[in-house]
Amino acid sequence: MRIESTTNQRIKAVRRLHRGRERNKTGRTLLEGPKLIEAALDAGVVPVQVYTVDRGPIVERCESAGSEVIEVSRVVLETIATTVEPQDSVAVIGIPESQPLSIERVAVLVDIADPGNLGTLIRSAAALGWQVALLGGADPWSPKVLRAGAGAHFSLQPVPVTDLSEITSLGLTTIATVISGGLAPDEISTDTPIALLIGSESHGLAVEMVDRCDLTMTIPMSTGSESLNAAVAGSIAMYSLAPKLRS
Repeated sequence: MRIESTTNQRIKAVRRLHRGRERNKTGRTLLEGPKLIEAALDAGVVPVQVYTVDRGPIVERCESAGSEVIEVSRVVLETIATTVEPQDSVAVIGIPESQPLSIERVAVLVDIADPGNLGTLIRSAAALGWQVALLGGADPWSPKVLRAGAGAHFSLQPVPVTDLSEITSLGLTTIATVISGGLAPDEISTDTPIALLIGSESHGLAVEMVDRCDLTMTIPMSTGSESLNAAVAGSIAMYSLAPKLRS
């Protein structure tokens, strides 16, 4: 099948997945480019459909795995992609179900609204051996967050939670990251299971949430530096509390 019209009903349906409401309704999202599509395949997530201008090796692999492959014109691809200069393929996938939270290392991302920061934190968590719980914030399965995550979503599925009590009920030591006044990372024991709370870019963690945590942690910085980007701070915090990686 080949589609060259941007008004085709199938193309319109794919474009609707740009909106969070449609992703929630259908349980589907978009992957753009061969690297993300390959990461999904490697994790056993087979795209439902692949729209492409070039039947390269990844597209052939999708078709062999059972994906429907639809060839489109470059104009149509630019219509369904969310990037200004899209790569050659866009895939539609079913959003994987979240796995139960572990009781070893959980990064709790609180109200992270910036898609780039959220995706970067998910990527860092996967690389550093943390599971991710999401309390508010951006849609983790939006195309922008998926691009920033660089495939990490498929090695750990972020788990949405509605209240901190879902974390504390697991018996984890809860640690709130704060700009000042907290313990330095090397003052915190990593011998017990940990939940590390990372707050939003603009406001950090609410005072009420910090008060509900067992400990607070502050990343030491040079004089004159006020704060770090949420993704940078969270990544440093996760690394500093992952002793097996540092030893």
